[in-house]
Amino acid sequence: METTLLNIPNILLFALAGLYLLLLVFMLVWVYHDAELRGVNGWFLMAITFFSGTVSGILAWLIFRPKLKPQPVPVKNN
Repeated sequence: METTLLNIPNILLFALAGLYLLLLVFMLVWVYHDAELRGVNGWFLMAITFFSGTVSGILAWLIFRPKLKPQPVPVKNN
């Protein structure tokens, strides 16, 4: 039987793929929350971002996203 040694290129490939997937999930979750905060359907925008190529979709969202409406700050009167 042949023993299997640690194959460094495969470990690096899996680590890089894992890092890419982690970054992809982080970016899509950020787009979802930012869209919901701005009053846009987050699921729809997340799907558009994913299928348009994640980096180009996020750049398009950053350029064309609506302005954030200021939220009133409650003031406590004594």
